[in-house]
Amino acid sequence: MESIETQTFQVVVAGAGPVGMAVAIELGLRGIRTLVIEPRAADDYGIAKVNLVNARSMEHFRRWGIAERHRANDPVPAEVKRDLIFATRANGKIILKAEGAYEWREPLPIASEVPEWAPFQAIEKTLRDRLNELDQVTLLPHSAVTDFVQSEDDVTVTYEGSGGPKQVKADYFIIANGPQSELRRKLNLRLEGETLFYNTSWYFRAPGLAKLFDNTQLSSMTFFLNEDAYGDILVPQSEDEHWGYYVSPIPEGVDANDWETIKRMMFRSVGQEFEVSEPRGWIWGSHARLAKSFNFGRAFLIGDAAHLTPPFGGFGMNMGIGDAADIGWKIAAVLDGWGGPRLLETYTLERRDVCAFIIEGSSHNNKLWGKALVRAHMEEESERGEQVRADLRKFIIEEKTQQFRSLGAQLGYRYKGSPIIVGDGTEPPPMTYGDYVPSSVPGCRAPHVWLAPGDSLYDHLGTGFCLLKLDAGIDTAPLEQAAAQVGLPLTVISPSHEDVNARYDRKLTLIRPDHHVAWRGDAVPEDCDQLVDIVRGSAGYR
Repeated sequence: MESIETQTFQVVVAGAGPVGMAVAIELGLRGIRTLVIEPRAADDYGIAKVNLVNARSMEHFRRWGIAERHRANDPVPAEVKRDLIFATRANGKIILKAEGAYEWREPLPIASEVPEWAPFQAIEKTLRDRLNELDQVTLLPHSAVTDFVQSEDDVTVTYEGSGGPKQVKADYFIIANGPQSELRRKLNLRLEGETLFYNTSWYFRAPGLAKLFDNTQLSSMTFFLNEDAYGDILVPQSEDEHWGYYVSPIPEGVDANDWETIKRMMFRSVGQEFEVSEPRGWIWGSHARLAKSFNFGRAFLIGDAAHLTPPFGGFGMNMGIGDAADIGWKIAAVLDGWGGPRLLETYTLERRDVCAFIIEGSSHNNKLWGKALVRAHMEEESERGEQVRADLRKFIIEEKTQQFRSLGAQLGYRYKGSPIIVGDGTEPPPMTYGDYVPSSVPGCRAPHVWLAPGDSLYDHLGTGFCLLKLDAGIDTAPLEQAAAQVGLPLTVISPSHEDVNARYDRKLTLIRPDHHVAWRGDAVPEDCDQLVDIVRGSAGYR
């Protein structure tokens, strides 16, 4: 096998967590030779961290050919309802049941995929298997990037493995090795913002625990709300009865590293003791932090290396998947020769404001938890207790529902004001965390339509730009020729479907590789070359 140092790579990625693998898959599917350097073994998957691939990320999984594979990789048994439950105890009272909070029962009309709730090891296995199938992607395990030096023409990456320090050159370097990244610190950059509080997670095996939910419901996630006010959560993690137990925030005076203390807290919330074994625990923070820029010459920050969001809402990894989709097609465009000199600088311009919006909403979710939801008499077997629980249910629905009904943050963000988006003077719908209103205004995610059962409009857009043409009488040849002249890949489609006509307000809509609308109009522009130059990041460089 040819050594890494003698091979030629176009992109090096530091870190093979979900976000690092996502950007490598995006690049690999576009024919970009990519090296991913990861300290863990090739078959070492993380545990009890992320559980939710949201609807938007699942749409990217669909593009990458792994949406159904990911569902098949979910090891949690079907008898676990994919609901979110707020309950006093496992053997107590249900306060609120959010049915299908993490997996919709039926396809969504507004998205090509529904969220998938599956343990972290399933997410990593799905991505790792796909990455290993791509001839253009090389995974280097048991190694870690220690340094990088940029020049005008390339990046030299130093990494340490079993054979000591080595170097490899590439055109671009992506930093995807998490919030404590020393590589980010080499850029004299920190994640600015606040830490809301610290939490603890424990992963263990409990063969009889599932049976103790008979009084409530065995669900994907159970939030315990009782007068102990621990702010704790139980989550099934495997078919052989592994569980995740989360306490957020760590109560004052509790040693989160003391398993005996944590175990007693968990027993109280469940309502009785049960057999547990193989415990592993760690402490982590609920952070609301963001880097000032994600672009640094030929180096780019993505995922937790660029931003940290509080966990309630499930956006940490999913924001990183969005980063990967954005920077991936742009780097590939530049390396393929049709991306312009301004294209890569739009990565921060587009993604940072979106991340800030999601972090703000997720912070709101986190502050309404634990003691903030505790009420006197909430566990009483009495009319007073019933009324307290009813009032609390109403409060949660009014103030906290966006935690698990967040389609606005998943699907409704837009890249308004981006220099590679051509606006038409129309204001998009207000951007809200919970509610999503489809819109074809430039910068928005292109409205989704089912053309037939299982047949999404997105399945026909291609891997480059797509021109959605709703009037056969329009001559789009000038725009197609302008694209071909600079090598910009362009697919033209004319679906005959009433829902497409209803969702799209113009006869022509130009859609980017990441599904966002770049331009729209009722006729091709007078200067098609100028339009193509804008959307590919070459305006001003003609």
